[in-house]
Amino acid sequence: MAKPPPPKNPKTEDPRVTDLRRYKQEREKAAKKPPPRPKAPSASFLGSNPRAGLILIIVVAVLAALYVVPMFL
Repeated sequence: MAKPPPPKNPKTEDPRVTDLRRYKQEREKAAKKPPPRPKAPSASFLGSNPRAGLILIIVVAVLAALYVVPMFL
């Protein structure tokens, strides 16, 4: 007695395989179609450095100190 075929998994089974001609046409169309263009990364105000905000605050504090401290001397 022959074994029954394994149960079909609808998640991994491609329905296009049943019609080979249509599958080949779709595959050729996909090969002719240019790949999607990558999205340009959105440039933030402070750049890509995650500590840029902290560095900016330190620079502003130092400049403020250089401006304010001589007033008290």
